[in-house]
Amino acid sequence: MRLIKRAVHLDFHTLPDIPDFGANFDAKEFARTLKDAKVDFINVFAKCNIGFAYYPTKIGLPHPHMKFDMLGQMVEECHKLGIGVVAYFNVGLDHEMARKHREWCLVNKEGQIIEGDRTANFFRLMCLNSGYRDYLLSLIKEVVDLYPVDGIFLDCILINPCYGNECNESMLERGMDPLNDQDAAAFMKQTAIDFFWDVKKAIGDDIFFFPNGLGHINCDGLGTHIEIECLPGAWSYDYFAAQAAYARNLGKQVVYMTGRFHASWGDFGGLKSKASLEYDCWDAISNGITTSVGDHMHPRDGLEPDVYRMVGEVYADIERYEPWTDNARAVTDIAIIMPEGCDMGANNVAFPQGQAILNAAARMLGELKYSFDIMDERADISKYKVIILPDVIPVTNLLREKLEAHLAKGGGIISTGSSGLNPEKTTFAMNDWNMSYDGPDPWNASYFKMLEGDRQLLPHRLCAIYNQGIQMSGKPGSHTVADYYQPYFNRKWDGFHGTFYTPPEKYAGWPAVLRSGNVFQICFQLFAGYGEYAMPEHKYMLKHCLEQLLPDPVLKVEHIPSTARVTVTAKDQMQMIHVKVTYPEMRNKYNVIEEHATLHGGVVSIRGESPKAVYVAPTKQPLPYEVVDGYIRIPLPEVVGYTMVVVEH
Repeated sequence: MRLIKRAVHLDFHTLPDIPDFGANFDAKEFARTLKDAKVDFINVFAKCNIGFAYYPTKIGLPHPHMKFDMLGQMVEECHKLGIGVVAYFNVGLDHEMARKHREWCLVNKEGQIIEGDRTANFFRLMCLNSGYRDYLLSLIKEVVDLYPVDGIFLDCILINPCYGNECNESMLERGMDPLNDQDAAAFMKQTAIDFFWDVKKAIGDDIFFFPNGLGHINCDGLGTHIEIECLPGAWSYDYFAAQAAYARNLGKQVVYMTGRFHASWGDFGGLKSKASLEYDCWDAISNGITTSVGDHMHPRDGLEPDVYRMVGEVYADIERYEPWTDNARAVTDIAIIMPEGCDMGANNVAFPQGQAILNAAARMLGELKYSFDIMDERADISKYKVIILPDVIPVTNLLREKLEAHLAKGGGIISTGSSGLNPEKTTFAMNDWNMSYDGPDPWNASYFKMLEGDRQLLPHRLCAIYNQGIQMSGKPGSHTVADYYQPYFNRKWDGFHGTFYTPPEKYAGWPAVLRSGNVFQICFQLFAGYGEYAMPEHKYMLKHCLEQLLPDPVLKVEHIPSTARVTVTAKDQMQMIHVKVTYPEMRNKYNVIEEHATLHGGVVSIRGESPKAVYVAPTKQPLPYEVVDGYIRIPLPEVVGYTMVVVEH
């Protein structure tokens, strides 16, 4: 299938009380606007979350004021200009069908079909174990039969348990318990997966198919590609970094679906700055993936010219980098093992703590300029030099075999919190740890003191532990990297005082960080703590451990701030060093980028021997360099926002 490079995802959720629907819409102008904006692929609407179809359907409900075939015209005119077109269907929401068929609605545990904010979208959901299933499948078949679309995009997949009579009876027939939350969630998840396989069978294997929100793991074999939906103002930039580090290893092309909005979807009057959209596109190519810009078309006037002028300016710049970015892959040293139950890419995250841990890990390693991937324990981790087990990773039999092989060839492991224990949490799972597990940490307001490391970054004083984990002790051959200090008392209510003030009392007699061979064990939840509190000493503790296990990372930097991101991708005989120095500022609850930052005096060094050429893309301006101790050391020119440095071998 074609490579999706510069895409647009177009929402069009249009309420019935808009009498001048499509009055100023012109399909030729629509397609030409996209072409002029360098767009080569677009997701357009067949059925929106209100429930209306935008073509003359014989099965569904066309918008009451639509007097022409909007979808058909869009497909025809876009194809004339070489723009791929995917038809959008909202799955989880269909408010018109919900009104007309209450029996198709999802029933929550309290027996309700309506809950929450009724002025928003998600106050009632649709159940795929009802007549809605056949209705929706018929609509999708109708569109595929009527139009030469390049794919189908299914949205708002919410794996919420349903407690309607049909679902309860179906669960009982399968030996499941409707009153068991895990059984109810598993039933609805499988119901959705079964439906999507039926969709895939109906549309065939020769067009794109992506069920958005099902989760990247669950899409295995289903989706033809992956789209990471992330409006950074709402989701956060850390979320995208973690998702990209996972999705790019699944063997499919990956698209970063950002948006032009300031706040969130449907923000008609909110247009983010050009600097912000550039940042998102740079984020994509820095991670070896491509970009889609989310928009919402006006029901009367069509595409907003100012929006597509800006998109065109940004995409024209991105197009110039494509000789180096098309089919490039990320170059990484470190694998982070994903917490069990963390359904990456799912709208209903079964384990939200796991996603928060991965977001924090992505932030820490991004700030430290280490290259990393996020992997399921089932994946091949043999190529990585260091494996990180963040906070809550039990060592299963499958993972143990891989970690044993990893250590046997000289690899390193950093384990934090209760990671490293067996699934029963009774002992460390591997003899290689050479440590004793002494139970959960008995204190809830404790401290650590580093005994080694860079004293400018890790001063010889007590530092807070915000998220406790385990108590442990070393065995002969292990050594203490940091000591554990206990408070006078736990934070609690004792009947007289709320013990909010918990100063350190004394060394507790056990370590906070142990090392045995190439295994570091940190007793507390380092990543959850950094995600919540962002204390630099936690990051520098990780940095110290990584420096011991990974003395020759693929990339080293000098004079580049923690707010910048530096990554490496590769293709053919080229390595691309992406230096992104613009960074978002949190303003109230929104991440805002208003202008680009500038970097002077930065230096990057990439592992390698004498190169054929070193230059700045896309201009190919040569850069001076020197080869020092197995690294190509490259002083950077002034960087305004972003620079790509290419090293040809």
